[in-house]
This record gives sequence, C-alpha cells and structure tokens, in this order.
Amino acid sequence: MPALFHRLRCAFAAQTLSLRLFVWGVLLLGAVLAGGALTAYGGTVLVIWLWVLCMGGLCLLLAETWRIAFPGQQPFYRDRAFRNAFVIGAAVGVAVIAGLVLYRRTVYSEDGINYYAKQSLLFSSFASNGFYGVRTLLDSILTADYKMFMNLFISIPYLFLPRTVNCFMACYALTCFVPMWFALLAVAKRAADAFAGVRRGLYYPLCMACMVLWPMFLWPATHGMPDAFGLTFAAVILLLTADYRFDRLEPRRLVCLFAATFALVLTRRWYMFWILAYYLCYAAAVLLGAARRRGFGRVLCNLLKFGIPAVIGVVVPLLPTFVTALTTDYADIYGAFYGGGLLVNLQAQLGRQGWLFLALCLAGLVLALAKPALRGPAAVLALSGAGAMALFTRTQSLGDHQSLILAPFYLGTAFCALAAVCALRRTALARAGAGAAAAFFVLNFANALRVPGAYLSTPLLSDESLDLTRRTDLDQMAAVTDFVLQNCAQDETVYINIDSDGYSGTTFAFSDPANPQLQSMILWESSVPSTHGFPTGIWTSKYVMVTDKFDTGTLVGDISRALRTDTPAAGHYQYVTEFPLANGVTLYCYQRTSQPDQAEADYFKTLFAGYDARWPELYSQRIDAYMAGLDAG
Repeated sequence: MPALFHRLRCAFAAQTLSLRLFVWGVLLLGAVLAGGALTAYGGTVLVIWLWVLCMGGLCLLLAETWRIAFPGQQPFYRDRAFRNAFVIGAAVGVAVIAGLVLYRRTVYSEDGINYYAKQSLLFSSFASNGFYGVRTLLDSILTADYKMFMNLFISIPYLFLPRTVNCFMACYALTCFVPMWFALLAVAKRAADAFAGVRRGLYYPLCMACMVLWPMFLWPATHGMPDAFGLTFAAVILLLTADYRFDRLEPRRLVCLFAATFALVLTRRWYMFWILAYYLCYAAAVLLGAARRRGFGRVLCNLLKFGIPAVIGVVVPLLPTFVTALTTDYADIYGAFYGGGLLVNLQAQLGRQGWLFLALCLAGLVLALAKPALRGPAAVLALSGAGAMALFTRTQSLGDHQSLILAPFYLGTAFCALAAVCALRRTALARAGAGAAAAFFVLNFANALRVPGAYLSTPLLSDESLDLTRRTDLDQMAAVTDFVLQNCAQDETVYINIDSDGYSGTTFAFSDPANPQLQSMILWESSVPSTHGFPTGIWTSKYVMVTDKFDTGTLVGDISRALRTDTPAAGHYQYVTEFPLANGVTLYCYQRTSQPDQAEADYFKTLFAGYDARWPELYSQRIDAYMAGLDAG
C-alpha cells in the first residue's frame, strides 16, 4: 500500500501546475461541503467556487485536447493566424449577440426563459442556504430534462450584473460561446491540415464568420437558449477521435474523451441522440479499419476496455436521467410539437439552412471524402448526423435549437470546403473565393434580420428570422402585472389563460424583472394537451384571466369559453375588469368566488374527454384527485 501511494504521489507531482490546482480545488470543495459551516452560510461563495472549477476544468480540457490533437505543434496563442482570428471573431460574435438582444424590445417566454429562470433558482437556492443550493443543483443535474449544468458556467459575471434576460444572454455569449468557438475553430484547423497550402490568414477568419453569423446558431443564442454550448464538447470528441484507432490505450486522451461525453450528456438531453449515433458509427469505422489491418481482436479488446467502464461511468451517476429518458414516451408528451417524420424535417432543414449553405456543406463533404486523411472522419460525421436526425425525429421535430445536433456535420463539411478555397494555387482565385464566401455569410446573416423592404424571400438563403421586434405594448402589459401586484399577496396566484398574438402566461410572468415575485404569482397557461393537462390553477388561483378566442380543440380556447359563456364553470367566477392589449386582444379578469362542485368537475371531464382518452392521468384522474382532496379537507 505505501508503494501504491508513492506511485500515485509521483504521478500527481508529474502533472501540470494547473491540473494540480484544479484537483486540489475539487478536493477542498468536497472537504468544505462535508464540513458544513461554509456550506450553510456561504452559499454565494460556493457559487463562485463552482464557477471557478467549471471554467478551470473546461480550460484544462481544451488545452489538453489541443496538445493531443496537434502533437508537437505550438500552443494556440503562438499561432498568430489562429489566435487573431479567434480573438477578433469571438469579439464580433459576442457583439452581434449583445447587439441583437439589446436592440430588441420584447418579452421572452417558454424555452426563452427556461435557463434564465434556472439561473435565478440557482442563485436564490444557494443564497438561502448552501445545503439547499447543493441539493437543488444535484436534483437538477441528475433528474431534470433542463439541467443547471450550463448555468454553472454562466454564474460569473452574471452574479454581479442586473438580473435581466438581456444580461443573462450577454453573459452566456461570453462564458459559453467563446470556448465553443475556440473548440470548433480547432476542428477547422484539423480539417485544414489535410489540405496543402491553405492560406490560414484567409481561412480562419472565414471559419469564424461561418460560425458567428450562422442564422441557425444565432436564433436560439439570442432567444435565451445557451444550448450551442454543447458543441464545445462535441468538437472535443471530434478532435480526440479524428485519428485515434484504438491500436493502444492512451489514458490522457481517453480521460478527456470521457469528460467531454459526460459533459455533453449534461448539456441537453437531445445531444444524446448525436452521442449514440456518433459512437456507433465511429466504433464501426474503427473495427472495419482494424479488420483491414488484421488487428481486429486487439482493437476490439481496447474498445471494450474503455467503452464498458465509460458507459458505466456515465450511466450510473446519471441513472435517473436515463431511466426518465427510457421510460418516458416523448412521442406522446411532445406530440403537439411533432410536425412530421424524417422527410418533413429534411425539407425544413432545406429552408432553415438555405440551398447555398447546404451546397457549401455538400461540396465540403465530397472534398473530404476525396482526401484519404479525412475520408473516415467525414463518413462517420455524415452517417452520425443522419443517424441522430433519424433517431430524434421519431419523437419530435427539429426546432432551431434541436437542429444543433446537426451542427458538427454542417460546420465540419463547411470547414473542408473553405479550406479547399483557401488552398487554391492562384492567390487571386483564393482571395476571390474567400471574398465570395465572406459576402455570402454576411448576406445570409443580414437577410435573417428581416429588415422590412430589405430582405429577400428566396430558398437560396436561410429562412430564419432573427427577430428585431420592438414591442409597443409593454405599458399595456404593465397594467396587467400592476393589477396582480396590487391585488394579490405573494402567496396568491393569478392564472393567465392566453397563448396567441405574442402573449402567454410566461410573457407576463417575466415581463417585469424589477418584480421577480411575479414569476411565482402568475401561473403559466396550460396549452399543450399531452404535457400540461388539466389546469387546476383555474381552481386554486384568486383571479383567472381569459380572452374571447375560443379556438376549438385547444386547451386555452376551451378554458376561455368555459368562463366567458354560460357553463357550469362560469357560475364560480365574478367579472372584475378587463385589459386591452395589442392586435385587438382583450384580457378579461375574473375572481374565483367558490370551490368547484361536482357539476363543474363533470363539465370539464366531458369537455376534455378526447384528451382524457389518451392521457387520463392528466385529466380525469387529476380532477378526481383534486375533488377528493376537497372532500377530505
């Protein structure tokens, strides 16, 4: 045993100073959490500590990945072309995101405030008590679909800035997207190494422009969704596997590969589709190559030596996440978001990317397949993209942010096309090609701004709209939230039943950052039959607000009709006031005057009988449970 400790101590001493500091930081945090005193009273200190460890770990991962992927080459900060393109491109990218969100005058809702709300929850839970904060964080990371993992990286500098959605987005542009651009630019460097004579001074800025001006990336990035952060870890996986054939086990590479995979699972649930597809294709390619080299048995053994412990290391800590993923019928609960299968989603990608961008990617794929050094990685990238898309579209349609599972393919092939342009023998042709590519990226971005009278409706360019909305109805919305604040105590709620014309319960709940209590006082509307179910909030809230839009077959429309027409439910409400909104919409406010009786309960069971046939636990069973609770009370 002493000999083992001696070897471990010697191995630890041989590591870099930064890695040793990181390990000591993790151990010290564990000791602090176990000690209890600082955990109980130093919640904010723990948030800062966690951020330092997360960002430090990410920097170590990227630095080690660079050393493994580019052995014998100088560090990135000494590669002038790479460094300058990265620094300037990242500055432009942050400025573009900040400019869009600060110019826009709007209110975010649904997915646009999920991570903003989680950031607020993270801070408030740690501020109240460190133990409660740790429990909330672990609960989220281990079980939730929307995990707080990305929020750990956003904590600083957001902790010291105004708690607004705009500041939140500016912060994650800095702390999440800057490292993402670095990792992806390293992938671009790897692609360029396969092409002789690439003019790096032209190439790297083009790659940065391709990334920071890409409409598909910018839409979720400027609507409260830091989901693209996962591409950091996808890029690390690509760099570590590009030329690794498992002829021998390389501990440092495999530790980094495991860490990147684990982190990618924590980023968003749907990145698991890409992970599964990529590793299946990669393993098949590695084994096929091994069979050709007559080393199949050795390579298979090495794959299993790493793969089995790695799978256990990911699945066991995150078992609740995987149990939820395997036992939840996402095709059922997300049925409202399902717009069709694979072919429909392929057509949607044609519009989302535009024909010119897809032509660039296709050209890059053909060029990569023609290069022996890139043929295997390019084939794996293409097949894994197709596999991930096929897996995902069995249950959901690819929205703007979910389409990021295709980003490794899109960007990897685009980088190859740009490398070929910048490697043209004639300097004039290379410069002309680079200029044309840069002009296309700028035009594609500018067209996505949808400036009235200054954009083209053409399939050649992306059909994304980056949304320069400047709402003129914020005062009208403030009248609603002022009413809530003036007429309700903080433990009372108001149910706002609207989901159209740019309004929803969440838009009101998050419209006034100066009064964050509105986020718990205003209940969000139930609008998705398979996810939300019957809204008992209309029974528990002091006030319910509805409109005259009775869109048949929707939860929102049926609830509004139940209160605005002569029904068994209407008699339990008393009209209070109304609020005119934009687009001719009026919000009618009713006060709940009595508990629901059996006639009202039976009415809602009949009203939602169609939904109840599919999801009884969300409708009749929920209603029965509520009524039973009243009887017991």
